Amino acid sequence: MLRSERAGGKTLEIRHLNTSFFTMKGEARVVNDVSLDVYPGRITGIVGESGCGKSMTARSVMGLVKYPGKVVGGEILLGGVDMAALSEKERCALRGSEISMIFQEPMTSLNPLMKVGRQVEETIRIHEKVTRAEARERTEAMFTQVGISDAGQRMECYPHQLSGGLRQRVMIAMAMILKPKLLIADEPTTALDVTVEAQILRLMRSLCDSGTSILLISHNLGVIAQVCDYVYVMYAGRVVEQADTFTLFDHPVHPYTKGLLKAASSIRSDAARLDTIPGVVPDLLHLPPGCSFSPRCEQCMEQCVKEVPDMTFAGAQDGPAGLSAHLVRCFLAGVPPKGDGI
Repeated sequence: MLRSERAGGKTLEIRHLNTSFFTMKGEARVVNDVSLDVYPGRITGIVGESGCGKSMTARSVMGLVKYPGKVVGGEILLGGVDMAALSEKERCALRGSEISMIFQEPMTSLNPLMKVGRQVEETIRIHEKVTRAEARERTEAMFTQVGISDAGQRMECYPHQLSGGLRQRVMIAMAMILKPKLLIADEPTTALDVTVEAQILRLMRSLCDSGTSILLISHNLGVIAQVCDYVYVMYAGRVVEQADTFTLFDHPVHPYTKGLLKAASSIRSDAARLDTIPGVVPDLLHLPPGCSFSPRCEQCMEQCVKEVPDMTFAGAQDGPAGLSAHLVRCFLAGVPPKGDGI
């Protein structure tokens, strides 16, 4: 259904997405008016500090936000179909074949009572009419592809018998086994050593070359710079800057983006002190008036503490190779974009 509808268009369009958690202390808006695009055959990145809304954006797309959380507004268009409007049964039919996700913590995602090979085999057999022998053969080949040695033997293990790195590779194999049109990867290389990390990133790029689109969530700017085509920077539930990767790293505009890049560069340099962003991420139940970053911003103006900035153009209004333009949510840059700024 979706594959024909998606031909020539965007794989994923998110428009003004809002997701909240309703607590006894009030409503916490964890995803706040987020809009983004993922293009066919490209890797789109989301970067930011812990708690900025990266993973909740992904879970909102997958329909995995549980009580007391709820998607309260916006559209999530996968090949033109609004995922937010589908029933749980309809979303389940799309997970795995059309859209898949690599979770940050595999131990909570794998069934502890099933052998890992069987879990991946079931993913194939749910969506395709193949024999168990064919599913096992494809699973063993994918285990080898993601860097699991002695794949046939590892398939007979339960999750608790594998290291964190191996469990992560099993999750990656499960997400990639059906070559979905959209793969959401939430910190996919966190538990992996640098050699396996490079191998997994090459595998993800090869998937893109074969037509899969990837939404990569990470706090690792090195990984983002290495593989992403376009990047969204999030802070306190909002997108504060977005640009193609080269523009974002060479010409950042938002003070928060500049702070992230400066902190990352100081880790790699021989500087005597590590650069940091002063202050802490605000409480989502009690966001400051105006710009959420204003209490930590060294360039804060009077307007910043009174008004919430809109997305404005920070450079050319057309991005390279059909990608979106360079936009920033800051009073220090640009002029308001036409329309909704997307």
